[in-house]
Amino acid sequence: MDVGLTSEQLALRDTVRGILRAECPPDAARQALGDQEADPEHWRTLWKTVVDLGWTELAAPDASGEYGPLELTVVLEECGAVLAPVPLLSSVGLAAGVLRAAGPRADEVLAEIGSGVIATLAAHAPGARLPGAPMTLRNGRLRGRAVAVPHGTRAELIVTLAESEEGIVAAVARAGEGVTLTAVESTDPTQPIADVEIDTAPVVVAPVESIESALAAALVAAAADLVGVARAALQRSVEHAKTRQQFGRPIGTFQGIKHALADNYVSLERARSLTYAAAARLDEPSAWDSAAMAKAAAADAATACARNAVQVHGALGQTWEHDAHLFVRHAWQGATLLGDSRALYHEVGRRFAKGAK
Repeated sequence: MDVGLTSEQLALRDTVRGILRAECPPDAARQALGDQEADPEHWRTLWKTVVDLGWTELAAPDASGEYGPLELTVVLEECGAVLAPVPLLSSVGLAAGVLRAAGPRADEVLAEIGSGVIATLAAHAPGARLPGAPMTLRNGRLRGRAVAVPHGTRAELIVTLAESEEGIVAAVARAGEGVTLTAVESTDPTQPIADVEIDTAPVVVAPVESIESALAAALVAAAADLVGVARAALQRSVEHAKTRQQFGRPIGTFQGIKHALADNYVSLERARSLTYAAAARLDEPSAWDSAAMAKAAAADAATACARNAVQVHGALGQTWEHDAHLFVRHAWQGATLLGDSRALYHEVGRRFAKGAK
């Protein structure tokens, strides 16, 4: 397996990074915080840019082979690093990730998502720590309830997994009659969440091999976003540790800080390696295991890097005006998406102990 990015993928990364630097400054994430001068609809301007640049077209499989899961992982990592307040992860990473596993029946919906229609994934039943099939499909009617649906109130398409008489299926419902979306308090206002209750006829139903095969790509996408969060938080901590001085020398020379940052670097590189390896192995039988390990590692890395960013910045890092809390918010909420790290590690271990492939 090739373990490094190609020159084309590196060029894509640099291009995306440059565009986000110009179009998504730190103030973009703050617009969602509810300050008096904030514009809660500011995200739409950036979303239009994302759609116009064709990033949403990563939703559909590319027949030419020019782009695929690795390229999507690159883009989502960069978006995570700037805390981009857009539904790219929910649409192209989560919803489209499930639909790509559903075969040709989902092509029409994937084309819609590729054109910029906002979609999301409803995969958490109330009280469940791991994602699954929270809906049922009987007599052509999709019914059920899911919680913590990312960008739920903004979505036009709700993708979910359902139990049917033929087995597990991916189903798509349009927002509107029969779909009730209730906004709930979000740890990260840049990534709003909602609970959804569905009782309607789906617009698309397609069988999937299993819940695990359907969710593997979505787990990798969530991991990529968290890798970006971890990387950006660590970079800020390192820069501050190199310039902030105490007792006549940079605070980065003190063991308590440099050892913590070194541990963060190790956790970040582990998460990044697992995430890109999982993206490259999505067609293999063990795709879910690789994806689950990547998501768990990325969640741990992001939360640790964000937490240490607050500590390294000291009193400054605990203020509303500093950006450290934005990374903490995003890391905490992203860490629970599609299963927290403990639940994912436990499930991977259980499957390994049983000899599951």
